[in-house]
Amino acid sequence: MRIGTRSTPSQAAQLSPSQLQEINLLDREYGVQQIQGIVRPKPPTYMLMLESSGFFTTNAALSAVSPHSDWVARPGLRAAWMPQITERLSLMAMSYYSLWRYAEMKQINFDDFGAQAWLMYQIGRNQLPGGFSRFSGWAGYRYQRLMSPWNWGHLLYENHFVEIGGRAAWSPLNRVTVWLGGNAAVSVAGAPDQLRRHEFSAQSGALWQLTPRLRFTALYRLAWFDYVNLGRNDLNHLFFLGFGCQIMKNLRTDLFVNGVLNRSSGSPYSYNALNTGLGIQISQTW
Repeated sequence: MRIGTRSTPSQAAQLSPSQLQEINLLDREYGVQQIQGIVRPKPPTYMLMLESSGFFTTNAALSAVSPHSDWVARPGLRAAWMPQITERLSLMAMSYYSLWRYAEMKQINFDDFGAQAWLMYQIGRNQLPGGFSRFSGWAGYRYQRLMSPWNWGHLLYENHFVEIGGRAAWSPLNRVTVWLGGNAAVSVAGAPDQLRRHEFSAQSGALWQLTPRLRFTALYRLAWFDYVNLGRNDLNHLFFLGFGCQIMKNLRTDLFVNGVLNRSSGSPYSYNALNTGLGIQISQTW
């Protein structure tokens, strides 16, 4: 079974409000995509997005022994409700469904569903290059479910998290934003029991708005995964570089490369992976 040889994706999401706004770690072990569109004076309340990415990975199963490279397609759909409560406080509720399909290793194909609800506090909303806020903090609930392709009842993994996080951002140069952030996600329920884990991470990054439509992003994230019932701990490093282009108002594309180094207290779960690919998002906000 696939879940015996790789760490479960914490994604996709697994999407915090900061990821919704700037760096969306759709799959923390595979890549990063932007989902923020053009910044508007009045923040949108609703969002609907059709997204698709394709990439090449050097380690499809995230295996420590005999890694197998493969091509991966990941189409998906997400919807969000983001009402503004006060000038600095907002609510974000989101759900998504995505398909993971491998060109050769079809036996590890799976579907990924997630839902989350957050309260978010922001200072200097969308004031910095790239639409960043000077400070943002959030707290909420996140759910993730992995299952066999098109089979909701065949559960591979699920987890319920209570999560808090924050991020501070600065603009040291014209059209450049740098940030530091972190989050803690505590698992309150899940199945199977041996795959439940708490997730703690810190990240730093920089965004350079090259032109009104083109941006470059660099990101490093350090995460610690504490498996509740196994006595296993993983230290996970993610490095990311990407170019994003806002082709039209509602159409965006991203070219990215990222590397993952996972070091586990259980040696069979230590792995390396290098991934590169292209993502496209068609979105509508109102």
